[in-house]
Amino acid sequence: MRNSLVGACGALLFSLGSGAFAAQPPASVHLSGDYVEARTCNVYTGACHAMSEATTTGREAILAWDIRQGAVDGVNVNGLKVVAAVTASANLSQDSADRQSVLYIDSAATPAQRDVLTRAIESRYAKELGTVVAVKSAPVTFQKSGLQYTVRVPNAAYVRTTRYAGDCCIMPHQTWYQPLVSLKSSMVAMSAANEFKGAPELATTWSRPSENSSFVGEFAL
Repeated sequence: MRNSLVGACGALLFSLGSGAFAAQPPASVHLSGDYVEARTCNVYTGACHAMSEATTTGREAILAWDIRQGAVDGVNVNGLKVVAAVTASANLSQDSADRQSVLYIDSAATPAQRDVLTRAIESRYAKELGTVVAVKSAPVTFQKSGLQYTVRVPNAAYVRTTRYAGDCCIMPHQTWYQPLVSLKSSMVAMSAANEFKGAPELATTWSRPSENSSFVGEFAL
């Protein structure tokens, strides 16, 4: 009976994430790879469109990291993926917006890898994620083929986007936002699919297809 209780408490601890317990930041983080970010507003559009969306939309985003190479506190995390679903009280471009998020850690990760990845992402992107209300293990996929990127968390999140081949400089469109996280390089992309089906800990859903709502690029920590 006691062992069952201890096991249940451990599962609850992982499910709740840093929204309930403070995680110890890792001492050493070295991560690099590809990144996709899909917002619920157009990041590349005309002025009138951008201004109308700035106060009514853009309060949600899906952030995805494909770690090509990396180690956290000496634990190898090559090839693993992480996805965050983020919601806020105002457009995410506003630093003052209160934020909540759910983290999805690649189910291919071992318990040790899952632990260090969770602590690394939570600590390095604390401002962007806000309160992490849950951390979940899921079979995350992140595929890159030419200009196309596809991110999927089964029954939760789906992004399919195509980046522009060159700089976005054709008027009357302009780039109105920057990626939420610092990147080595980034490009605007058009999202054919950008949807979040919700989670018990994050009571919101969205579907925003066919918009210039994404950034893709490379990250390094």
